[in-house]
Formats: sequence, structure tokens, C-alpha cells
Amino acid sequence: MTIRVAAGIRALAVIALFASACGSSPAAANGKASSPNPTPPAASHSCSLPSNPCLALVNLRGSNQVIVGDITDITHPKTLSTLKSVMPQFISAADVSWVENNTIIRKRLTEPTLSAVVSSNQGIRAFAWSPDGKSVVYVTDANPGLVHLLIGGSDRIIGSVRAGGVGGCEGISGCSLPNWRDLQLSFSPDGSLISLVVDDFSGTIFRIWSSEGKVLKTSDDQGTTMATWSGEGLYFRDSKGVEVWRNGVVSPFLPGVMWIKPKGSPSGGQIVYTARDSAGWGQVFVVDISTRETRLLKAARTDAVFLTSRYIWYRGERACVVADYCGPHPPFHPVSGKTYIYDLQNGTETESIITSVYDVWPHAA
Repeated sequence: MTIRVAAGIRALAVIALFASACGSSPAAANGKASSPNPTPPAASHSCSLPSNPCLALVNLRGSNQVIVGDITDITHPKTLSTLKSVMPQFISAADVSWVENNTIIRKRLTEPTLSAVVSSNQGIRAFAWSPDGKSVVYVTDANPGLVHLLIGGSDRIIGSVRAGGVGGCEGISGCSLPNWRDLQLSFSPDGSLISLVVDDFSGTIFRIWSSEGKVLKTSDDQGTTMATWSGEGLYFRDSKGVEVWRNGVVSPFLPGVMWIKPKGSPSGGQIVYTARDSAGWGQVFVVDISTRETRLLKAARTDAVFLTSRYIWYRGERACVVADYCGPHPPFHPVSGKTYIYDLQNGTETESIITSVYDVWPHAA
């Protein structure tokens, strides 16, 4: 069934890729447009049916319903199902998961029934599934929070973390929290490692375990945040810039770069991220992890994520108004309400009506 919206029947590809061309942003008007040379996408994962579908969990403009979209052929996308869930994520191409009533839920896309995986009377702060879908790690929402690993039917505690506290100013552009506050719990692409990287009001947390729960790395005093896996490396930000943990060793990757919300490519080899200029405007970059070469895609953009190895989705930003309480040097700019998709192969940007992207499949490789 083709994805539908309130305004009528419109295929996701038309909405996302072939809608009205984007207008110029304040930053682009100041000469901060994308590089004229397109970035070729990595080629190790090619979407194809039925064995290698590309999927996305998204909201569309005018609806809060989560749509499970098949974008294997992005010119002819399909709705596989809809979900009434909060912050869902893929377990596999056939299963999704989310937290509901302090319980991790698992659902087969082709079946109506839900499975309760595990519950906690302390609440669940974050969770992540292994690539094979056979184990799940989660952090309880308590002080301290306990890190659990459920594997082979056995649920055991593998660590603990401080309570994170709450924010309150994220909605105004005079607030710096969106530039540094983060929590990322994930398995490595091959499933052999588990990482937890947190920066919040209680400080920073950096943990790496084996897939069986053995502690391999603990460091809570390095100012770490904004982490993502790509290949065998865990890439993260600290006071020195972007670094990479690989095989037990931390090495510089992008010295001096204060990246925000990095996301690895489903094909591996590339990471997309936002970095802010001196005026607080977001700029979306892609970096090649083998050469460390970075390329600016667009300015006045933020929250970038790979939809597939070829297409990147992100939000637009706008100039501040008095009601935004930005101040003379805002740490970030308000989102404009517009979103876009960038084609890495053609180097083009087109306006989209995807308003949120929760997760994509395959995950970063």
C-alpha cells in the first residue's frame, strides 16, 4: 500500500525527493552552501528485495502516526505497517521494538500481536538490541540506573550508572543542551561489543562491554558524548574533538571538531554529523572514516541521518526572532519546520514532508 497523507495520496518518494525545490537558507545566502562536488555513497550495501530491504520508521507532516516505510526502491516506496508507539527501533527487517509501560515490546511487522520482552518497575531509560536480535541491553531509569543484559533467557546486571536528571531549556535557542547532552546505548555492527556513552547533568559516562557483559573500558572523567559506531570503531566527542576507540585503543580522528548527533552509514565507511559555526548555524558534513576527509553538504541544517547509504535526511534551521530568546550569540538556531533529503550521488537537496526519523534498517555497518 502506498503511503498516504491527509492532503491526499502521495508516494513517499514524491514527498521526499521530487517535491518543490528547497529555498535558500540564511546561511546559504551568506555563501555557506554545499560543496559543488557530490559525495559518492559507499557501495557495500545495496537495497534489494526480498533479501536486503531498506526500511525507515518515520512521521509524515500532519500526522503523529509512526509509519514503517519500505524505501528499497525510493521512487516506489510502500507502507508496511503503522505503529502507535514512542521512539521505536528496528530489531531486524522483520521486527520492531519500543518501550511501553516500563516494558520492552517486540513486534513482528507482519503480525498484530505484541510480545513483552522484559519489564522493570524502575522504568527503562534506554535499550538496544544485538544485530542478530537474540539479546537486548537496557538501562533502568533510577539512581543509580542498572545496566541489564538479557541473553539466552537470562537477565543479569552488568553495570550501573548515575541518574541523568532532567533538562528544561531545550526548546529555546539560548540553551546549549542540544549541543552536548546525549545518551547512546548500542551494540557494535558485528554484535561483539556493547557501548554506553552519556553526557548529562551528572557528568559523563563511557562504558564498553563484550557481548557477554564483560567490562572492557570504563571512563567517566573524559567529557565524552555524541557517539556512533562505524565498522570496528566507536567514534565519540570529547574536549579534544572527535576520537575513535578501536581494539582497546583511543586515537584522534577529527581533532578540534565538536560534532553533534553523528550517524553511521548502513554501508559503513561514512558518518554524517552536524557541526555549528561561530554564529550557531548547523552545518551538515559527511566524513570518510578511512581517509578522514570531510565534505560540507548543506548549511542551516541539523539532525542529519542516513535513510539509505545514498540518501540523507535532515531538518532546516531559520533565523531567530525575539520570541526565541536566542541572544546575540545563540548556541543553535531554531528549526524552520522544513525538512530535506540530500542525494549523495547527485549532490542535490529536495524538500521532504518526513518530519521525524526514528530509525532505519539496516543499521550502521
